[in-house]
Parts: sequence; structure tokens; C-alpha cells
Amino acid sequence: MKVDLDDRKILQNAEKSLIIKFSKFCEENNLNYFLMGGSLLGAVRHQGFIPWDDDIDVGMPRPDYEKLQKLMSQQQNKIDDFPFTTFKNSTTTEYVARLENPQVKIVDRSASIAEQRNSWMDIFPLDGMPRSPFFRKIHGYNLLRLRLMLKYSEFDRVSVNMTERPWIEKVFIKLGKIVKPEKHLDTKKCLADLDRALQRFPYQRANYVVNFMGAYKLNEMFPKKVYQGFNLYDFENLKLRGTKFYDEVLTQMYGANYMEPPSAQIKNKHFTEVVKSNER
Repeated sequence: MKVDLDDRKILQNAEKSLIIKFSKFCEENNLNYFLMGGSLLGAVRHQGFIPWDDDIDVGMPRPDYEKLQKLMSQQQNKIDDFPFTTFKNSTTTEYVARLENPQVKIVDRSASIAEQRNSWMDIFPLDGMPRSPFFRKIHGYNLLRLRLMLKYSEFDRVSVNMTERPWIEKVFIKLGKIVKPEKHLDTKKCLADLDRALQRFPYQRANYVVNFMGAYKLNEMFPKKVYQGFNLYDFENLKLRGTKFYDEVLTQMYGANYMEPPSAQIKNKHFTEVVKSNER
């Protein structure tokens, strides 16, 4: 089900409230963050939200990501009234951290089983990769294997309705529908295994880093210089941090024509529906 324009604006306003609080918290605590993926693209192409987008993505170098979790635990895992959730402090099976806005709820119909949840922003860790190109490739394959096991462990919650996927992912989805792997895998163990692997190569010593849990997986790997320093980008009426190397990042992720709009399918990639609004 598609979100109409009025509902999309409600959702974006709820998420704007999150990034305002989050960016202020990061500035106050000397934490580095960067707009990622579609949020960076929105800042560059639209100076704000992509009109049809339904979430905000930021990334943090792993040391800042871990510091954020410690700070959150000291204040009951909240920024004001907004819950901060990870698989370590809640029942969520999402690996990445989320800051949630309970004032606006959505139904996500991208998986086999529809799920109602709070509107949210994703906070991704940026992790180190091996220095050697050969070992980067080996480590990358292992990360892909562990991510596949995690997704299989919660297969009934995977976004199987998306059509614009690489052919290999479509094969794994068809296989999962037959095998029903979620009956045989322990999600908590899969999360712990993936967490250990992602932190195997310290960010501080790496010359390449990756937002592996992003939608583009290993295609979100860049030289670490990309995340050393930042520019401030116009985002609605805010100024938010993003990489100075936006053209290199967006070209690698979306292609040289990233300033052109995508397909209609991508415009509602989460199949979201706003079901409750109590805007402040």
C-alpha cells in the first residue's frame, strides 16, 4: 500500500523531529555522524527529504556508535521522549540502532507478515575492513554469509515484496519460501555472530570502511577519508552533516545519473502506511 502525500508529510515531520534531537545530542557529546544513502541523496538533490522517502539514515564511525550506546544507557535509552533501541537493549531483531517517534506509527507491508511500529530513523555503524584487497574480499564474503543467516533466521519479517533486487537475492528469497529457514536458526545467535564479525577489524586502523548493514551492503565501502571531516548540507530548514565526497559516494551507490528520480517501485520501498498520528 502506498502512502499518500499528506501521510508522507506527516511521517517526514515525525522523522524531522528525530534528526533535530539526534543531531543536537551528537553536537553536545562530540559524536560524529553523517547523512547516509537516500538521506544524503535527498540533501544533495532536494535540499531535504526525497519527496517519496519514508525514513532518515545516518551513519557513525564504530567508536562513536559504541559511545552513543553507552551514553544512551546512562539516560534510560531515550533522547527526550524518543526511545533509542538496539538488539542489545530491547526485543528488536534489527541489527542497526534506531531512534523512534511513538507519536506517529506506521504499518510496514514489505514482508510476508505486516508489522506495525513507530516511525524511526536508522543509525548505522561504519566498520573497518582489512587493509589487503584479498582479505577485504574474503571478509566481505563472510559478512554476506552472516547477514544472509540473520535474514533467514527472521525470514517471515524480510522485505520479500520488493521487486528491484539483484537476481541472487531473488533466488535466496525463493529458496527461503520453500525451506522456511526461520524454523531452524536462532536470531539472537545470528545477531551476535554478525556483531563480532563487523567489529573484527578496528575502525581506527582501517583504510577502508563500510556501512555493511545499509541497503547496498559492500557497495557502501569507501576509503576512510570519505568519513574524515564533513560538510553541512541544507535539509529542510536544518543544517546536517554529510561527507565532503558526496559525488563519489552517490555515484558508486546510485550511478552517475543519481540526480534523476528512480522507478515507481523504489518510491515506496517500505510499503508503508501511516496508521496513527499524534503530532506535537
